[in-house]
Amino acid sequence: MADERVRRVESRGLFQLVLNDGPNALNLELMGALTGALAELRTVGAPPVLLRSSHPTLFCPGWDLKRLAGAGREEVASYLASFNALVLELFSYPGPTAAAIAGHAVAGGLLLTMCCDLRVMATGRPRVGLSELNLGVPLPASSLIVLNRRLTSFAVEELVVGDGCSAERARSLRIVHRGADPERVVAETESELGRLAAKPARAFAETKRLLLGDSWARMAEPRPGDDAAFLDCWLSPETQQRIAATVARLGA
Repeated sequence: MADERVRRVESRGLFQLVLNDGPNALNLELMGALTGALAELRTVGAPPVLLRSSHPTLFCPGWDLKRLAGAGREEVASYLASFNALVLELFSYPGPTAAAIAGHAVAGGLLLTMCCDLRVMATGRPRVGLSELNLGVPLPASSLIVLNRRLTSFAVEELVVGDGCSAERARSLRIVHRGADPERVVAETESELGRLAAKPARAFAETKRLLLGDSWARMAEPRPGDDAAFLDCWLSPETQQRIAATVARLGA
C-alpha cells in the first residue's frame, strides 16, 4: 500500500511526488516515504519527477522541530542520516527533476528544491531561505555541496547568513529558474520539466552523471567529524533554547 505522506500522480509519463503530510515538516516517516518513492521510480527507468506540496501556503518548513524538541543525540543523528540520504537520492536521481514552489520553502525544504534540476517559484508572498544559522546549527555538509554546485558563492552566502527572499530576489540570484503566478506554478513547472523530458533519457542520465557525479561521490563519503560538529551545535544549550522558542511560536 502506497504511503500517502507522498502522493504519486502520473500523467503522460511524468510523475508528481506530492508532499502530503500536513505542513510537510520533515520527520523520519516523511523523509523515508520520499526517499522510497524516488528509489522505486529509479527501478522503472527514472521517469521525470515534479516535486510539489499539497499544502496551500507551505512547500516544506524543514525538519520537524516539534518532534525534535528535547530529542537526544541518537535521535537527532537519525534525522541527520535520513536527511542526508534523501538529499543524495534526489540530487543523484538519473531522470529530470523539478520543484514547483508554491509556498514557503525553508531550511531542509529549500535544500530539497536545490537538489532538483529546475525550480519554479510562486511570485508574491512565498519566501525561500535557510534558517539553520539562526537556529544555531551549521548546514549539513552534504547539503552545502549541493548549494556550492548549484549557485554562485555570493548566492550561497546570502542564503546561509540572510533572512530569506522572495521569488524576485531568488530569481535574480538564480536560486530559482523562473517565477510564476501562484495559480500557474505547477503548470509552468510541468512545461519546463517537459523540455528536459523530451531529451533522450539515456543520454540525459549519462550527461547528468558526468556533470554531477563527483559531487555525488563526495556526498556519499562518511563525514564523522562534520556530523559530530552538527550534533554538538544542535545539542548546545543555546540551540536548545532557540528550538524551544521556535516550537512555542508554532503553538506546540
